[in-house]
Amino acid sequence: MSDKPRPLTRRALGQMLLAMPLARLAASDEKEASPRARCLAATEPGLSTDERARLEKSIAEGEKSLAVIRDFKLPPDVAPSLRFQAMKSKRK
Repeated sequence: MSDKPRPLTRRALGQMLLAMPLARLAASDEKEASPRARCLAATEPGLSTDERARLEKSIAEGEKSLAVIRDFKLPPDVAPSLRFQAMKSKRK
């Protein structure tokens, strides 16, 4: 077996994305919500204290999941999965 890293494939990336709920569970050890989560939960009118706490926790868990995705670095040799193609203008 060689020591070279395997190239990242779409299948491997899909498996990582499917593992996100497990990463959220592992990251849910922290009890304190982020300032952004507290601010967003505070802007929702008519919530009870328990509902506000659940909303803060939900927002904080979503932020942790996004951080995992944002921190993942793709090597430069991985091609994009789709290419952007601009539509032709209807103007003449």
